[in-house]
Amino acid sequence: MSNIGESGNKISIFEVVYFYKSSITYLIKYTVMQVENANNKKYISLKNKSILYFFIKLLVLVSAWFVLYSIFLRPERIIDRPLTNFITNAATGIINMISPNTAPLSWQEEPVKKDKNVLLKEGKKVLGIQDACNGIDLMFIYIGIIVLLPYSTKRKLIFSIAGIVIITLANIARVSLLYYIYRYHNAAFEFSHHYFFTILMYILIFYGWLLFIKKGKLNEQSS
Repeated sequence: MSNIGESGNKISIFEVVYFYKSSITYLIKYTVMQVENANNKKYISLKNKSILYFFIKLLVLVSAWFVLYSIFLRPERIIDRPLTNFITNAATGIINMISPNTAPLSWQEEPVKKDKNVLLKEGKKVLGIQDACNGIDLMFIYIGIIVLLPYSTKRKLIFSIAGIVIITLANIARVSLLYYIYRYHNAAFEFSHHYFFTILMYILIFYGWLLFIKKGKLNEQSS
């Protein structure tokens, strides 16, 4: 049995950091350029200061989240348990709906390893779904960037809620597809799990950021 969300040969943390750094730098430059164009001015120093200030705020925000999550939220699975259970239950329902002529799939919380659910088919464990797969980190980084960008509170709230919903739905689809890949195309499971779907989720988040800044009006830019 394999686990979705299990550590292994996957995209390295350095590649992930590089992706977010490049993406965020682009978003900030675009936002600053909008302000400059609105005022018919071009200040390179303003861009550099804005980028530096943004990354300082981002570092503080990420540090605060890491402490809060590691010390208070993760040990008791305050957010992870309901989120992982919701995704597991939804994916199980979708799989049973798509494959009505096969033995129904069920799931349960792993009694030994508390941060994992297992999919069951005819009483046998088929696939594990760990908390690391529930997308909470993706939601945080997505919302964190939006909160720090200089747009209206209303716009931030709309895009944050929409982002959480879309990321959750995408994750449910991802888990469902990974089940079929594991069952019927097992050789492609590791690549699909650790690379293909990971890249797709990054693209989805980046597209959400692009929509946030490109569809916004300059008169909405107020922190």
